[in-house]
Amino acid sequence: MRSLELTRPKLLYLYGNIALAIAYYGTAELSRWLASTPDNVTPVWPPDGIAVAAVLLYGYPLLPGVCVGSFLANIWAFWDPSSWLSLSTSVYGVLGIALGTTLGTGVGVLSLRQTTRSRYPLDRVTHVINFLVFAGMVGPVINALVGVAVLCSLEVVPWSAYPMTWLTWWISNVAGIFIVTPTIISWGRRSDSPLQSIQLPESHAGFHPRSHEEKTEDRGLSSVSVRYIAKHTAEVLLIVGLVLAVGRASFWQSYGLDYMLIPLLVWATFRYGQRGATLAAVGISTMAIVGTVRGLGSFASGDLNQSLKLLQSFIAVTVFTALVIAAVLAERGSAEAKLRDAIADLATVNQGLEQRVTERTIALDRKNKTLENTLTELHLAQAQIVQNEKMSSLGQMVAGIAHEINNPVSFIHGNIKHLKGSVEDLLRLVLWQQDSLGDVQLPIGLKDVEIEFIQADVPKILTSMQIGTERIREIVLSLRNFSRLDESEIKLADIHEGIESTLLLLKHRLSLPNRQDKIHLNREYSLLPEVECYPGALNQVFMNIFSNAVDALEQTRPDLEDGAPIRPPIITVRTALTDDWVTVAIADNGPGIPEAAINKVFDPFFTTKPIGQGTGMGLSISYQIVTKKHGGRLTFESSPERGTEFVIQIPLKQSLSTQLF
Repeated sequence: MRSLELTRPKLLYLYGNIALAIAYYGTAELSRWLASTPDNVTPVWPPDGIAVAAVLLYGYPLLPGVCVGSFLANIWAFWDPSSWLSLSTSVYGVLGIALGTTLGTGVGVLSLRQTTRSRYPLDRVTHVINFLVFAGMVGPVINALVGVAVLCSLEVVPWSAYPMTWLTWWISNVAGIFIVTPTIISWGRRSDSPLQSIQLPESHAGFHPRSHEEKTEDRGLSSVSVRYIAKHTAEVLLIVGLVLAVGRASFWQSYGLDYMLIPLLVWATFRYGQRGATLAAVGISTMAIVGTVRGLGSFASGDLNQSLKLLQSFIAVTVFTALVIAAVLAERGSAEAKLRDAIADLATVNQGLEQRVTERTIALDRKNKTLENTLTELHLAQAQIVQNEKMSSLGQMVAGIAHEINNPVSFIHGNIKHLKGSVEDLLRLVLWQQDSLGDVQLPIGLKDVEIEFIQADVPKILTSMQIGTERIREIVLSLRNFSRLDESEIKLADIHEGIESTLLLLKHRLSLPNRQDKIHLNREYSLLPEVECYPGALNQVFMNIFSNAVDALEQTRPDLEDGAPIRPPIITVRTALTDDWVTVAIADNGPGIPEAAINKVFDPFFTTKPIGQGTGMGLSISYQIVTKKHGGRLTFESSPERGTEFVIQIPLKQSLSTQLF
């Protein structure tokens, strides 16, 4: 078994050398038949292009195939069986040419690999230049030096013609490598497919197994693929047709339109990459070669050497242009692929960071949140923390003030009743004494005392004081109910009590400064059970919505008709119980919310109020309190004709959140 594994690569290289020798020999005969001048000069020698491509792709073990192929390609041209001496001389001469070809191919490939460090030297502009210089020009130098020296030694060519013969030999090898080698390399890459340049839509780029239920969708995708391939096929046929038409007119009919082939070459290169570029270059060069050797086209002239120079320079420029453009496109594609990979890696890192930030800050199980959502949540959390601190500080201050006020007011309120009784007793005593004394003359200082007035006014003063202290006690109770400092946890609470506490604190704002009337309150309460909630947080929601309603009504100017307002400012509060949901609706008949702000009402830091009159956090925090903390819903409707109505819905049976949001 081990011996079989060791011999298999050797057999593969043996078959490869045989195939390369046959291809070299067949291409040589074909080029002599198609493109030989009357002087038996071949302007392009494609076999050397095949040899260089084979060694580049599969390594130096194929050099024997190059030697055998070159020997077979030249033996029949020098075969002289007239005598043993002439036969051996011709065989040794052809063998020398074959060795020169093999040496030139090996040196060219070795120097190219040493400079590019790549098996496929067409993906970068510098690699393309190295390929054209080392494999395309340096290697043929050795080939031409040895080959022409052999010809001169055999007296086939005089030594005086060595320079011109060497130049012709070298240029033909260079042209063959320029044309054939890039084509074989671009189509011989194992990672490529024949349809490499046809890019299907993203959903068709690879095969993805699908279930039986998705057959209809697959059939639709197949039809799209067929149309896409048909479109590119039509484009390929169009390019081929134009190249044939312009090439035939330029090289076979002498119309001088060869410059029009450059845009077609660029078109093929941009659309179909290296393969399109090399095929277009092969087609254009083939037509130019065949036409020139037949004395036709733009490069044909009376001087054969001049014609060959023009032809070969045209081929060099054509191939160089195509390969450089293809290399630039390949570099751009590689850069874009690296950029996409970098973006994908960055997106993966960002996703992981977002997940960790989300887990540590808001403790929500959302693994695929975007960075923008994460930043928004962080800003919102920060604002809520600040707001909670402010409310906590305000609650402590309000509770302290309420406590300090409540103690003396309670003392006063509790003693007014006793004071009232004592004053009444004193007044009765004064009246009795006055009746007992009769007409006794009073001292001068007591004559001005109006006993009847005091008797009538003092009870009124005491009653007013009692009403005032009761009012103060109600305000203190409302402050305590609103702050709910002692009720920060979940508990059963009366929704109506929270609403009334909020309205009591806002009572001073119901008189509008720019209007003569005041805001009317309409209470449409239904019978509600106690709701399990965060009372202080809900009171904050009520305060934000009521404050916004008052602000909206303050900004409106009354529509006057005969001096009387026809649209009095009204705030309506409705409560209802529906399907285990407690609903609180707060509506005003103000100007409504601007249409441009409808979708931003609950966004943090968004406000329509002038600078310095609003932070833009009231409704955003209210939305979070209702939806996240109570599992409820907060919606609104607004129009210029009817005003704005906010609807708060709190479930009776709920799992309340104990976190920030």
